[in-house]
Amino acid sequence: MLRIPSRNADPSITAELNSLQAFVGSGVGYSTQVELAKKLWKEKLQTNARKAIFIKIRETLAEMCSGCVRCAYCEDSLADEIEHVLPKSFFPNLAFEWENYLFACGPCNGPKSNRYGIIDRGVLREVIRTKNGPVVPPPIGVHALINPRCENPLDFMELDLGGVTQSGVVLTPTFQFVVRDDICSEDQVRAEFTISVLGMNREVIRSARENAFGGFRSRLREYASEVMVQANSDRLDLLRKDILKAPHLTVFSEMIRQNRFIPEINHLFSEAPHVLYWSLTA
Repeated sequence: MLRIPSRNADPSITAELNSLQAFVGSGVGYSTQVELAKKLWKEKLQTNARKAIFIKIRETLAEMCSGCVRCAYCEDSLADEIEHVLPKSFFPNLAFEWENYLFACGPCNGPKSNRYGIIDRGVLREVIRTKNGPVVPPPIGVHALINPRCENPLDFMELDLGGVTQSGVVLTPTFQFVVRDDICSEDQVRAEFTISVLGMNREVIRSARENAFGGFRSRLREYASEVMVQANSDRLDLLRKDILKAPHLTVFSEMIRQNRFIPEINHLFSEAPHVLYWSLTA
C-alpha cells in the first residue's frame, strides 16, 4: 500500500460535495446526521446532475490509483468502489469530504465496512457498531487505521522480501507485510490494526505479491539490459511505463528500498541506478 498522490477535485465536484455535506450537517444531533449521511449516500445517483458528478469523482480517483486502476489497499483487484477511509457511519461530517475518499475493491472495502479503531494512551480500542446498537460518536483518540490519503503506509510497515543479513544469513521471503520495529509503540499498534482490518496478508494477496516480485525482477532485468546497450529514450520510457502499470507496485517500491539486502536486485539497480529515483505515484 502506497501513499495516494494528492489531487484537487474539480470545482464542480467540490461544490456538489459541499452542498451534500451541508445538508448532512443540518440534521439535529449526531444520530440524525448519521442517518442523513447514509440516506444521501444511497441516493447519490438518483439525479442526472449528481450522477455526472460522481462519474467525475470516480474518474479522478481512478487517475490517483497505482498501476492500471488497482485497489488502493490491496493493489491486486480492480478499484471500482468509492471508499470512505473514515466510515461515514462514524463520521457523518466526512461522508462527502473529498479527502476522505479513495478507490478500493469490494473484497477490501466490505470487511473493513464499519470497523473503526482509535489509539488511546497507546492502547487500541476497536469500535464495531452493531445493527441495533446505540448510535453515538466514536471515542476520541488517534485514528488507528493508517490513512494513505495523508500518510505513507511504508513509514509504518514493510514487505518481507527476505535477503541476506550483514552476517551472511539468508532469509527466506514471506511476502507478508510486517510492522516496522524502528517506530514508536503507538505507530506499531496502528500498523498491526491496519494490516488486520484490511486483511493485507490474506493468502491470495500474499501469493500475488510473490508472483509480482518475479515479474518486477524480470522487467527490471530487461530494463537494465537495455540501459547497458544504450537503448534509445523512447524504448526505455516504454519499459518504465510497463513497470509502473503493473499490479502490486508496493512490491517494486520495497525492492527499491531493500535492494541493498537482496544481492540479485542490488546488482540490477547498479546497472540502472536512476531507477532508484523514479516517482512511483501519479
